[in-house]
Amino acid sequence: MPHIKHEVIYGGEPIMKHRELLKKDPPHIIVGTPGRILALVEEKDMDLSKLRFFILDECDKMLE
Repeated sequence: MPHIKHEVIYGGEPIMKHRELLKKDPPHIIVGTPGRILALVEEKDMDLSKLRFFILDECDKMLE
C-alpha cells in the first residue's frame, strides 16, 4: 500500500521534528511512545479529531 504514510514518533528525537512533520505531511499511521504522543496532543500539535483506531501495546505495563 504505497499511498499509506506512516511514521514512528518517540522521545529522544527533537520534538520540533515531529511537530513539523505533523503540520506539513501528517501520516495515516503513527507508532509512538506514550510520553511523546501525550506531549504532542497536550500541546495541540497532534489532532486526534479524526482518529478511528487507537491501539495500546502492553497497556498493563503502563498502568503499573
